[in-house]
Amino acid sequence: MANIFLCSYFTEIASKINELVKFSGKKVAFIDTAAKFEEVNFYVYEAVEILEKFGAKLRHLDVSCANDSAALVSSQDEPSCEDKILSTISQCDIIYVSGGNTFYLLSELRKSHVAQTIKDAVQAGKIYIGESAGAIVAAPDTRYATLMDENSPNMSDFTGLNLVDFYVVPHFGCEPFVEATHEIMEKFGNLYDLRPINNAEFIAL
Repeated sequence: MANIFLCSYFTEIASKINELVKFSGKKVAFIDTAAKFEEVNFYVYEAVEILEKFGAKLRHLDVSCANDSAALVSSQDEPSCEDKILSTISQCDIIYVSGGNTFYLLSELRKSHVAQTIKDAVQAGKIYIGESAGAIVAAPDTRYATLMDENSPNMSDFTGLNLVDFYVVPHFGCEPFVEATHEIMEKFGNLYDLRPINNAEFIAL
């Protein structure tokens, strides 16, 4: 059975993934960090509503809290924010990574050491659902997404999670990314194995 699902817009394809995954009763580690500072983030709330409608049990995770110095101050008896994140992922059946800013997401996944935890979990068979930015970071390299997202953390290392050996181009031909997605195909098409998908498509493997 497929355990990696990459999409542009979860709302459009949720029912199809549900047919394969059966969300009812499953625990979902819901990581919406990519949308933390995005003005447009309606897709996060839509995904939450849909997953809960299908009977999934969500555990919301902001992986950026592991960088908060205040969050790191804890007693010996109290687990750190980072420990709580890793524990939640280990207890869940599904890891859901929402859309937003690709580079902020990748930067925070690295700082909190969640990147390696996700890789290990997926390799062990946990289900990974990546929406937009969550789909892009699954690639070996994310440099191509600089034409779509602002590199807000000023990253120079664009190495992705390497969950797959290809590169998803989400929102292909869809507003407001029509120009950006076509530019990605033109500039990086000969360098990467690009897989363009529109808002009504997803890749399962």
